[in-house]
Amino acid sequence: MTKSPMGTYPVAEELWNRYNYCVQRGHREYTMRAQMCERMYLGGGLQWDENEAAGLIVQKRTPYEFNDILPSVNSALGHQIKNRMDIQFRPRGGRSDQVQADIRSKVINQIATSQHLHWLESEVFSDGMIQQRGYFDVRMKFDRNMQGDISITVPDPLDVIPDPDAKTYEPKGWADVITTRWLTQDEIEQSYGQEIANEAFAARPQDSDFGEYDDTGARRPKFGQFFDSYYSDGRLTRARIVEQQRWVTQNFKTLYYPATGDMRMAENLSAVVLDQQLAMGAKLIQSRQRRVKWVAATCNVTLHNDWSPFNQFTIVPFFAFFRRGQTIGLVDNAIGPQTARNKAFSSMQHILGSVANSGWTREADSLHNMTDEQFKQQSAMTGFDIVYKKGSKAPEKIQPNRVPEGVDRYIELVTNALKSVTVPDAMRGMDGMDTSGIARQTQQFAAQQQIAVPIDNLGRTRHMLAEVLHDRMQQFITEERVYRITELDFKTGKMVEKPITVNQWDENTGTFSNDLTEGEYDVDVQEQPVSVTLDSGQFEQAITMREKGIAIPDAVVVQSSNLNHKPEVIEEMAANAQTADPLQEAEKNLLVAQAQKTVADAVSKMVEAMFSATQAANQIATVPTVAPLADALLLSAGFQDANAPPIVPNPPPGAQPALLPNNTHPNFPANPDVGAMNGIEAFDPAAGVPR
Repeated sequence: MTKSPMGTYPVAEELWNRYNYCVQRGHREYTMRAQMCERMYLGGGLQWDENEAAGLIVQKRTPYEFNDILPSVNSALGHQIKNRMDIQFRPRGGRSDQVQADIRSKVINQIATSQHLHWLESEVFSDGMIQQRGYFDVRMKFDRNMQGDISITVPDPLDVIPDPDAKTYEPKGWADVITTRWLTQDEIEQSYGQEIANEAFAARPQDSDFGEYDDTGARRPKFGQFFDSYYSDGRLTRARIVEQQRWVTQNFKTLYYPATGDMRMAENLSAVVLDQQLAMGAKLIQSRQRRVKWVAATCNVTLHNDWSPFNQFTIVPFFAFFRRGQTIGLVDNAIGPQTARNKAFSSMQHILGSVANSGWTREADSLHNMTDEQFKQQSAMTGFDIVYKKGSKAPEKIQPNRVPEGVDRYIELVTNALKSVTVPDAMRGMDGMDTSGIARQTQQFAAQQQIAVPIDNLGRTRHMLAEVLHDRMQQFITEERVYRITELDFKTGKMVEKPITVNQWDENTGTFSNDLTEGEYDVDVQEQPVSVTLDSGQFEQAITMREKGIAIPDAVVVQSSNLNHKPEVIEEMAANAQTADPLQEAEKNLLVAQAQKTVADAVSKMVEAMFSATQAANQIATVPTVAPLADALLLSAGFQDANAPPIVPNPPPGAQPALLPNNTHPNFPANPDVGAMNGIEAFDPAAGVPR
């Protein structure tokens, strides 16, 4: 019985038995199926079964392969590549607000960018679409920062074994998850220490090719191919390591918040965070909670056996199509049609080849210009010339069998079946050259509904990944740090770097500013198109809005375009706007003068109307009986009264008309019909004196 500093043989044996149980309960079948899907996607002669291909070659028939799965799957992968993940947070409870939520969003997106998450996500998505399952693995690494950095990796789906008895998409519903890896002695030493690495390799069983055909049933994917010789260059040999993360329920230290009733696992919190929470009113209690136990071992040596530092599994899954624990990818249902298509093409090619070289019948020794062997070698050549001996029967070409009816129809049927289970021509942009752009976009949008389920499941995985990243951030990023966030300056169009300090102690308030460990937040994951696609759509919308009369600034239009050197263009526009243009300045002054003239004309009309109204009121006061007549005339002319009727009321009793002087202003005559010549200062041209 081999012992280890971290445990004894029974721990490794128990883990190895669980590993074998999971392999036999479905993982072996999955690895064989996933390997077949991988071959069908890659093609290059891999789509044929080795025995069937060898049989055709013996019959001098070629196992042709026309791979239509690869372009179909790539069209679906292209949709994911053009749409990236954008993580945002919303305040939910505790000491949370929108400002702190925005800071979390910037920090998480900066971490995702530094980890090249967009490429990792493409890898996971392709794993799920081709091999049914894809996985993220989110841990902490301490090789570049003593406080730890969040690390995101993509394990091989053949090396990840979910709980075979579980049937939920989220790992929260799994009893455990097992990952298996082949590590060198140096890699084991880096993770578990030199003493354990030496012990593990001292007890390591011999393996001819480090898992070329391992106990999961499928060939282990790697750069190299199978090699019979055993290579054992010291520390470069490899051993299988099995890691298990499983849920264990028992009493643990828990933070209880009396104000809200919330509870939070306290076992994995740092002392600083724990003291901070207690100072804010939380209570430390014992409650029955689930916690992750982490065990790692070879087949006979225990490497690690302790509680996990994380609050949940490190594995985040993606399943293209998921039904209660049953998973398939986009390739699975295409295997049958693709295989039938390859066989049909090979049969058709064989038939056509036999038509061109069906053979000859001839008498023995009947040829004059060649021997029998030369005839056999040249009879299928173009321009073949035959001279046979006089008196002999002419050679006759054997009539080949006709191509069976329906073969071409059969090929068409299996081709259509292949497209129906993957993606149609419209999504691949192959719906005809005469299709208009708008019609093609409409058809492509409709075709995307065929991959709506995988895209929705990808959104589900993105949400789980964002929650795990946020949990890692709250749990491990507890010290003061400075993140340099690169943002777009909307005014200049340039990407500028802005530092954000988190978990900074404020002596004045006695609290931490931008505290990432505090508050509860909801995750909002949105789909963001890549830059080129987004800019094109934004540019078209900006132009349309300007055409509709919405005042979109010029800088916004330029920023939304795909022009090169957009920041320099925007700066040049801003510099030109500050330099006065004489023509534009004159046009501006003209507009101001026209506006002033319009106001002056309106005031003049109002004064004239007031004067005329005063004159009319004086006339009515002088002759009250004219009021009803004036009222009737105004109604006949279509006048609308803004007050209560009558339009022209009678003057009040006792009102005396005012004796107004005659108007001498030429622009405001007492009687507009007579005009300015009725003024007392009017000039008499005949007499040469005023009237």
